[in-house]
Amino acid sequence: MSSSETWTPSHDLALIYIALAYGTDRELTEGEMTTLTDALRDWVVVPDDAHIQELVMEAATAFIEGDARTEVRQSIDDLAQELTLSERRQALRDVMRVAEADGVLLERERGLIHILADAWSLKKMSDDLVEATSAIVQREEENWGLIHELTFLYIIVAHSADNDLSNREIEIILDRLQEWEPELSREALRDVFRRALQVYADQPEADLIEDSVEALKEALPLVQRLTALDDLHTIAQADGVLSEEERELILNLARAWEVNVRLNGQR
Repeated sequence: MSSSETWTPSHDLALIYIALAYGTDRELTEGEMTTLTDALRDWVVVPDDAHIQELVMEAATAFIEGDARTEVRQSIDDLAQELTLSERRQALRDVMRVAEADGVLLERERGLIHILADAWSLKKMSDDLVEATSAIVQREEENWGLIHELTFLYIIVAHSADNDLSNREIEIILDRLQEWEPELSREALRDVFRRALQVYADQPEADLIEDSVEALKEALPLVQRLTALDDLHTIAQADGVLSEEERELILNLARAWEVNVRLNGQR
């Protein structure tokens, strides 16, 4: 969509605004929509409501029907080339307005703002904007960090083969987590496990799983991604057998993390 001849920098901005207002919590409030359209007025050639609404719809279609993550990343990179420093600074202020529109600044919104700021060489400005926000700064999942993302994936693999979590599998997961967070007590790790299990028990949508995979890919260097895959392999074999479903899950994760691994001769 973003490669279309009719696609403009205003579309790129609209798509980023939509990613913040809708993509982080799958909800677009009236206040967010008003802030989003107001933010676009200074960027469009014809700043009338009908034109802006059409632009928003085109950007929303690209976000919802396409590969949202790829579309957003492409828009961020394109704007880094197309906007002047002054324009990027104004766009970042607009981005922050959209993120704050519902009165809450989620962790995923903050993450997207920082990715954008890094690409636009405005990291200090983004830090200052987040620090000065009047919105309630809140994690999408309270006390949810990378250790929870890892635990979440470990539970998915452990549970996938037989729809059961044995005590042995749980203890192996806790042992592996201890190596990631050696300063945490066993009880604290059990709290992490229970928190991740609660999210898993709520039957997470594919988007949440993909977000966890992507978050770990971005946060972990190659060596640690290999370590995580080794953990997953050990957990999958806790019952003595590596099932075909477990093998496929691990191989898919390896591909998503751009890591080459072999499991029983398969790549």
